[in-house]
Amino acid sequence: MKSTTVIMAAIIATVMFCGCQEEQQVTTGFLSDYSRLQPSGQALRYLPPGALEKYSMFIIDPVVVHFHARVKGTQASSQDLAHLKQYMYAAVRDAISDRYAIVAKPGPAVARVRIAITNIKASKVLQNIIPMAKAAGTGLGSASMEAELVDSQTGRQIAAVVETQTGSRLSFDGLSKWGDAEAVMKGWAKRFRKRLDETHGR
Repeated sequence: MKSTTVIMAAIIATVMFCGCQEEQQVTTGFLSDYSRLQPSGQALRYLPPGALEKYSMFIIDPVVVHFHARVKGTQASSQDLAHLKQYMYAAVRDAISDRYAIVAKPGPAVARVRIAITNIKASKVLQNIIPMAKAAGTGLGSASMEAELVDSQTGRQIAAVVETQTGSRLSFDGLSKWGDAEAVMKGWAKRFRKRLDETHGR
């Protein structure tokens, strides 16, 4: 009995270690420029100091799905993808619109927000109900994205990110099919707002 417990503990530890590793970032060609991206944690980022200072108004382009050719078996129907695109768009809009203007036309101090969902993985709801599987993270969903800010008048890239993130073992988001992916998207939007506030001294 003791040896069985030890083996099970080793298996769980191995799964947990594997589960916490993010996927290697794969670029899709969506961004206007990849040359200045640098590793930042598990992401690739380009955000030079002061890059956002002059921008306080934003055009948010419709979010698109731009899967890499190697992405297969997403388990997402066309209806699912339409929902997730709208969810990501709304998350960004809602995160910034109380303090920063959302506009429709290019102009001075206006940046365009471009976002692509580049991969998506559904949560395994039944696994997330089981405490041991939940702790191991084997049922967690994830999302990948590429995003950039460009000057609305010149098209010059201001900032960019390529990132894959998995849902949290500590939340209940994985109890719905796309709950983890939605939580990841909302987290991205909140971090965008945080960086804007930091840049503008708020």
